[in-house]
Amino acid sequence: MGCATILAQRTLDYDHSVVSQVRIDLRDLGYPPVDLIPPDESAIRSLAVAPNGAVYGATSGHRSHLFVLYPQHGFVQPLGYLKDVTTVHRSLVVAGNGDVYIGGSIGVDNDGQGYGGYSGGHLLRYTPGANDEEKPIRVNAECPVQDLGIPVRGDGIYTLAIDGARQVIYGLTYPTARFFSYSIADGKFAVYGAVAEHRIPGEKFEKDRNIGRALAVDAEGRVYGSGGDGSLFRFNPVTRVIEKLPLAAATVPGREPYNRVDCWTSSTDGVLYGGTSDGYLFRFNTKSETLENLGKPLNQYRIRGLAFAHNGKLYGVGGNDGEMARLFSYDAARGVYEMLGMVDVNHRPYYSWQAYVIDAVAMGNDGTLYLGQSERKSKLYLYYPE
Repeated sequence: MGCATILAQRTLDYDHSVVSQVRIDLRDLGYPPVDLIPPDESAIRSLAVAPNGAVYGATSGHRSHLFVLYPQHGFVQPLGYLKDVTTVHRSLVVAGNGDVYIGGSIGVDNDGQGYGGYSGGHLLRYTPGANDEEKPIRVNAECPVQDLGIPVRGDGIYTLAIDGARQVIYGLTYPTARFFSYSIADGKFAVYGAVAEHRIPGEKFEKDRNIGRALAVDAEGRVYGSGGDGSLFRFNPVTRVIEKLPLAAATVPGREPYNRVDCWTSSTDGVLYGGTSDGYLFRFNTKSETLENLGKPLNQYRIRGLAFAHNGKLYGVGGNDGEMARLFSYDAARGVYEMLGMVDVNHRPYYSWQAYVIDAVAMGNDGTLYLGQSERKSKLYLYYPE
């Protein structure tokens, strides 16, 4: 038994390839050992931070669950499962009053499987209560949400973004790539058309369209994303028109029809930064309409999440489904990347866990970077920037 214990311990060299152990930790999705969001229902694909600092997340799997982490308490509190929802993909936003909006679907990036008789994904609203922090955990209870309706019949909700100043939610649907809005004040949807008309070039059995996995809203309320051939588009809320821009998401020439924007974030001066499915980071100035390809921070596909920290650095995580997730930073002032390593927490003999897939990133009000694992049995990771 002693030999087995020694062999199970990793070598000191391994610590050079993972995130510094003094800067990373994790949380179970609930209160173990019983009150946990179960395996096959715990993949985190959406995170959002409320004005009061609460971090909300939604899972995907056999059922989708909503959860919250209050930084002052430090543990994840499940809020219940979302009825008839199995996937919440980049579709969680929080309004200025603290209301949480959730876009549901039955699956994404699967060639539209299961959508034949599907009525459509619902936009849901969860209104936090005054005593939410004191509620007992009820993993198997239905989450109390208000159903706001279906933006596009037969489609699920693929991604959401919110214009907090104007109280408008924007979204894209799957699998037909419809762009829509929801006015919080009026309680009405509007659909403006598709951003991708044709399937991605490839085998005949592949039916998916090239839909950007994220949207960004600038200070003027204009919305940006990527569409069918990898080109960027802009929605003007004044003219209510989708404009195709003469710019493509950063990639190598010839890969544009296969490449899309996977994530967006904004610097303090309003410049947008995006990460692509081909693994490139780019900077987009919406005023001058100039796009700079900042290269590949990792020798991997997909930059899945980006967020600016209080120290001014941009943090991101990348890696495809079959790879090991890796964290990196980018110093925009110096134009320098830093490879921070694989997302791994090793606090043995108490607990240890390593993430292969990270699919959601959010920066907390206190400067903590939250990373959502998206696997059969997932955790919420906390990274503390320098």
